[in-house]
Amino acid sequence: MRVRFIKQICVTFLIAVSAIWVCSCDTTNQQAGEEDKPAADTTAESTTNVPNTGQSELLRTVLGKAGGDFRGVNFNDPISKIKELETFELFEDSTNHVGFTYETENFEAIDVLYYLDKNQLLNGIRVDVYLNDANSVKGLWAQFETYLSGKYVIDKKQGNAAYWKDKGGRMVKLEDVSKGKDFGLRLSMGVKGIKEMPL
Repeated sequence: MRVRFIKQICVTFLIAVSAIWVCSCDTTNQQAGEEDKPAADTTAESTTNVPNTGQSELLRTVLGKAGGDFRGVNFNDPISKIKELETFELFEDSTNHVGFTYETENFEAIDVLYYLDKNQLLNGIRVDVYLNDANSVKGLWAQFETYLSGKYVIDKKQGNAAYWKDKGGRMVKLEDVSKGKDFGLRLSMGVKGIKEMPL
């Protein structure tokens, strides 16, 4: 009877060890299978998590050279002075505006359009900043808001836009222009009535 009891214990022990061993093999196989397939998932995720330029640094890049009304130039400056001072790459040159562009190391982009009056003098500026995600928009908005509120008089906030006035009566508008998976901010400066740049 005692031998039979010991046999039962041994058989139960062997069954338990076998069950543990089978379960551990199955878990190892599942983990190995999961390690083999991440290519599709991580590739999709890595493109949406592109790192962002520091927002303070990006604001400094947008603002450019110190002095003047913007990037070292003043309203009513001739086109020749704008082209001389602007460090971004020229991408558009027409009779009523010139455009310059810059791309950061993290694939963010800045487009600056200088609008000209009939005498080829600066009377409006539009800046489009293309960003990687909503957090970048939020961070750069806060940087812009602090800077603009220190330089101009706040006028109003309306929806996804904020407005300031400068001493010359020109309007300054900051707008969140994000749509879907496209993220960005637009800064417009100038007098009302420039059709390409509604203020």
